Amino acid sequence: MQLLVDNFNPAAVNGLMCRELVSVRWDGQLYDCDFNQQLDMRIPGATQNISQVVALAELTGTKVFTDSHCFGCTAGAGSSCSGTTA
Repeated sequence: MQLLVDNFNPAAVNGLMCRELVSVRWDGQLYDCDFNQQLDMRIPGATQNISQVVALAELTGTKVFTDSHCFGCTAGAGSSCSGTTA
């Protein structure tokens, strides 16, 4: 974990999945990313189920749920479903 923290790259933040995409669980529950889905960390303050979303604009501007596991996607060149900075 310390290795990830020590190699945090702020430039990797712009390409993170959680900034542009959502992860949808089999039952329609919405998450910022696949890692948050596995940890059952739902999008805070947002519509919780895909069936309740009327327009994608409802999800715009919602806060991304972050925790220490986020260093895994922001270390070095980054790692995300959207690619890396390299």
